[in-house]
Amino acid sequence: MKKTLIALAALAATSAFAQSSVTLTGKLRFAYGEAKAANGDKTTGIGVTDGDWNIAAVEDLGGGLKAGANMALRLRGRDAATDGASTGAGARPRDSSMFVSVPEFGTVTVGAIEAGNGLLPLVTAGGPNYIGLDNGTQLAAASNTDILSYTSPVVLGGFTVRLAMLDNVGAGGAQGAALTQDANLVGLTYASGNLQAAVDFTTYGANSAGGTLADSRTRVSANYNFNGLRLGGGYQTAKTVTGVTKNETAISVSSQFPGIDALNVGLIYATSKTDGVDGSNSGYDVAAQYALSKRTYVAFQAQRAKAAGVESASTNMRVQLAHSF
Repeated sequence: MKKTLIALAALAATSAFAQSSVTLTGKLRFAYGEAKAANGDKTTGIGVTDGDWNIAAVEDLGGGLKAGANMALRLRGRDAATDGASTGAGARPRDSSMFVSVPEFGTVTVGAIEAGNGLLPLVTAGGPNYIGLDNGTQLAAASNTDILSYTSPVVLGGFTVRLAMLDNVGAGGAQGAALTQDANLVGLTYASGNLQAAVDFTTYGANSAGGTLADSRTRVSANYNFNGLRLGGGYQTAKTVTGVTKNETAISVSSQFPGIDALNVGLIYATSKTDGVDGSNSGYDVAAQYALSKRTYVAFQAQRAKAAGVESASTNMRVQLAHSF
């Protein structure tokens, strides 16, 4: 009897574990770089540019119903290199989220994430770049955001609908300068064959916030793969409650280098123009990335950015070694 109970318990445990899975992925990137500010100040050196672990768990609840969770940590060891607006060394929390996926209905996700510009993932898809000009000068920088979203199944041969409620938990970025602004987003994506495209519209709530507040934003982006030559483009227009409009554009091209399958090259150019401000921000990224394997590459990356009203440009250059797992 005792052996039978042990066998049944082992079988039950095996069945339970068979219905769920946990994966660990991550990356680590080091680079030697040189940065020159518009005022001429220059810094050089070697350091870690990226280091992250991501834990993803998925559970099969039966009948096609699934649930899961994702948790990420920024791990940079002893290095205090920056990543966007982040500073400091050691382990720091990054994105975390949970989801429930229901057949024929879609997926509901709740989490705390880094919400970026939204144009660049499609514009630069398939091509290497420096930091995508997403540094607050050409295109709006990323922000820390609480999110509740719904994503529909694929319908009508490639369309997906997305609805989201966002609440900013960090300064700046997707929800304006005030921490108390929230937002509602309606989006539509399309993917079929060589074409990917997306459009979304966001409205912002002021709550009790003061200052210059965001009012609305519209984004459109797409890329197309012409037999290995990928072209991308995006446009964003955003308006404040005082009626000031900022328009941004980005275009990119990327491809494998002819005759060298392991070498991928890319270029992205971006501009932005704000009402009432003389001149425009502009900049470009150029990169060449050579794959040593499916998980390891070495890359040369360079960036030049010029802010409106500033005579000189800032530049960045680095040689990077990267590994992912």
